Amino acid sequence: MTSDSTKYSFLLLSLFVCLLFSCADNTKTAAPDEEELRSEISRLPMLYTVEAEVEVLVEGHGQNGTAEWKSFFGSRDIIVPVKAYLKAGIDLSKIEDVEVKGDKVYVLLPDPVIEIESTEIPWEKVVASVSGLRDKFTNREKEFLTRKGRIKILEDMGNLDLIVPAQEHAEQIVANLILSMGYTPVFRARPIYDERELIRFVKE
Repeated sequence: MTSDSTKYSFLLLSLFVCLLFSCADNTKTAAPDEEELRSEISRLPMLYTVEAEVEVLVEGHGQNGTAEWKSFFGSRDIIVPVKAYLKAGIDLSKIEDVEVKGDKVYVLLPDPVIEIESTEIPWEKVVASVSGLRDKFTNREKEFLTRKGRIKILEDMGNLDLIVPAQEHAEQIVANLILSMGYTPVFRARPIYDERELIRFVKE
């Protein structure tokens, strides 16, 4: 899910790119070398162009580290919703694979950057069922469930529509730059990542 503010930020950056290179001479006198193109691209700011709000449910039963016989005194269950805000983008200054062939510039995007802005529990949605003879869930146990929720969100990132839109936005920005220099951008095939790779891209 991309927020209106994110779309607005992306439009502003696209406008910035156009203005930055609007005065460029589109008459090709000599092919730019790869180093020159990388230098121009590195001037672009890092922008997280895709945002998502995710909520998962984490269940807790019994009590960690206690004997099973306590279950005879009744149930002790809790369902905790864990909400997180994620954003994804491409750090264009990290582009290294740039190749000039004639009037075409071939570019391979770097790996994405994913950031979890915050992880929180909407306490009003917590559902707990604790028998009168059992202890209530402690803050420490709730914190443990919050960590489990974060792990679950990380494991489910492959189901979120984060990476492809971020790659598309990055390509549009780089394309504007290359076109302003009078050349045709050609983007190499986008990498496809599995869940384990996506976790590796999360910025702590």
